[in-house]
Amino acid sequence: MKKNYFLVMLFAFIMVSLNAQTIEFQDDMESYTDGQPIYQDHWTDWGCSGTCSVLSSSTYARSGSLSGWVWDDTTNFVDGVLDMGNKIFGTWGLEFWMYVPAGKGGYFNVQGQVPIGGGEWAVGNIYFYELAEGSAGAGYVDLGISDPALWLDFTYPEDKWFQVIINVDISTGISASTWQFFVDGVEATDGFEPFASYDAEGVQSEYPTALGGIDFYTIDANNSYYLDDFLYQDEFIEPGSGVEEIEAKGFSAYPNPVNDVLNLRADEAITSVTIHNLLGQQVYTADINAIQATVDMSSFANGAYFVTVNIGATEGTIKVMK
Repeated sequence: MKKNYFLVMLFAFIMVSLNAQTIEFQDDMESYTDGQPIYQDHWTDWGCSGTCSVLSSSTYARSGSLSGWVWDDTTNFVDGVLDMGNKIFGTWGLEFWMYVPAGKGGYFNVQGQVPIGGGEWAVGNIYFYELAEGSAGAGYVDLGISDPALWLDFTYPEDKWFQVIINVDISTGISASTWQFFVDGVEATDGFEPFASYDAEGVQSEYPTALGGIDFYTIDANNSYYLDDFLYQDEFIEPGSGVEEIEAKGFSAYPNPVNDVLNLRADEAITSVTIHNLLGQQVYTADINAIQATVDMSSFANGAYFVTVNIGATEGTIKVMK
């Protein structure tokens, strides 16, 4: 009887161990040398042997004193690559933090293979304030197609560290893989969408051969951004944008989608509310200082909006459809 009990407990322990979360790597960017290329561990580049790697910088840091800088030099451009291991099965979550100075922009893409040869853009290109297309505080994922109506739009705060999350589900194989993308706690994808770019027929079916890595690239002369606090694991990562904090204060916004009026309420006084559209333009702001309020959105165009709420010193952003 004791022997059987021991075997049962051993089996349970093995099953828990097999299902335990594994962290592939964490990187607070503190192990590098200020002003030098980052070309070690899980960092490489697009075949230029360190000369175009992400640069270690003490200008900004979310934690500690160093971050990685993708600078604004299109002569000696950055083409740094984060190696995510060419995964072809499982579930994977990547989190990092990004800082884009006011008026600057940035770019990266998800590659299917590392080291990179010809290049496999898994979901096209991911832009933060591209000079040719957007405005400050606005970004998009083009999914490898030129039609803006199919792009995934998002906003981000300037001069502030914000969270980026990429979750990739390869549990049924890379040819049926899906992904989820969050910027500053707000989902740009609509749930899990195909981890693929559009083909010539306009079908989102061009899957990469693996989850290879992230290519951080200098896209134009306006490019300048910083990276810090990476976490990569075999489990999806949930966003933290202050949403949980404001929800803990009893915050709710309804209805969503909105017809004409958005209702806001909380257990504590709502200090202020600001709303941005998908271009990053502020379309509404108000001081509230009350536990409930209404926002008249009847004149707003149909589409997605990002509602930032302050409750005392706590801030959170939610996505609302009109």
